[in-house]
Amino acid sequence: MRQIKTFSDSRLDTQCAYCGAYPENRDHVPSKILLDKPYPENLPVVPSCVDCNSGFSIDEEYFACAIECASCGTTDIDKLSRESIKRTLTRNNKLHDRLKLALNTDKDGGLNIEIERFEKVLLKCAHGHLKFENSETEFSRPDQVWFKPIHSLTEEEECIFFSVSEMIKAPEIGSRAMHRLYINEDGKPMEHWINVQDNVYCYFVSTSVDVKIVRMIIRNYLACEIAWHR
Repeated sequence: MRQIKTFSDSRLDTQCAYCGAYPENRDHVPSKILLDKPYPENLPVVPSCVDCNSGFSIDEEYFACAIECASCGTTDIDKLSRESIKRTLTRNNKLHDRLKLALNTDKDGGLNIEIERFEKVLLKCAHGHLKFENSETEFSRPDQVWFKPIHSLTEEEECIFFSVSEMIKAPEIGSRAMHRLYINEDGKPMEHWINVQDNVYCYFVSTSVDVKIVRMIIRNYLACEIAWHR
């Protein structure tokens, strides 16, 4: 993806994007475990403290493996698509057994996921995307953490999730969101989706007077939305 330099207030980079502590490191958002090699150039990075930089790795591994098993409809390693996930589950028998049990215990034939771990990873991504695009940090608990397989969306849910609208509130001056402003034929600024890797990961950030919304599509399988109401 094309990298855009931010010209927003440098003081906005003195906090970890996830917790607000002093940032000794920088963290990819999304994490590389959610993407495929070769990785896109100029992946988004945000300031991160040491604890947050490493503190999500176990949950991200679970999340990536669960998404792969759910999207493929199996925990049979030979039938999975991503080579990196095959290697992980071959190496990590405990995680593999956990996912096999989750698949077997779901009465609808899907994956009975550990919701708290999914929410933790999605919230991390949402915090990172808000910071990267708008140069803003948001540390409060969101009012909504929602995710659902794309194939199971109702017509109304699909219409709402994929819709884009006129931008009501201008982004932070100098932020990447300001540089990405898309002006339609009527001269109005419009929101839009940002593609990190084709058919693997894209996201959408919307901020208005009343709400902040981050939407993600992961591996063309999972639709996700995190929202903060002001």
